Amino acid sequence: MKRAAAALVLLAVTVLLGGAGEDFPVPHEDNQIFYVQRSLNSNTIVYTARLDDQGKLDAKRPVEVYWRRYNDAGERKELSTLERSMAFGVKADPVAGQPGSFMMRVVSYPQRPALLKVVDGVPRLEAKVAGEPCRLDHAYLEVDDSGNLPSVTRVDLYGVSLATGQPVKESFIPW
Repeated sequence: MKRAAAALVLLAVTVLLGGAGEDFPVPHEDNQIFYVQRSLNSNTIVYTARLDDQGKLDAKRPVEVYWRRYNDAGERKELSTLERSMAFGVKADPVAGQPGSFMMRVVSYPQRPALLKVVDGVPRLEAKVAGEPCRLDHAYLEVDDSGNLPSVTRVDLYGVSLATGQPVKESFIPW
């Protein structure tokens, strides 16, 4: 029941927040904590929490990251080694004094850590968006692929305020 309620909240937040890729399909995975869409196409990077039999975050590998290939048939595809180590992979470290919680950082942008924990049986990723503590929902990356390597020219970060329950958006230029 808690997962169904979380999925409904996720759907409502996604509809309310919209975003630059609002015509792209939105993933709805079990234990989904975040997703990233890019201007290049509708293929989406999905971040899900790995839970043990007791509903706690897996101590060895609390986060799983993979593609949802909407440009094809929507199938799941694992990240390549390069994508995992240089772009979309994560590093998750236990938080001292907060058993079962992890500080998560995306490898390509470690300057924006987020706290991963389970709240009322549902995994949640928390960080500041526009200076406000939020439950993170998704990001949209504006990508320039005109050079030798694609580069991110803008990030739109979407969350839900922990204090008010209202949608929060922040746009920034990375680096």
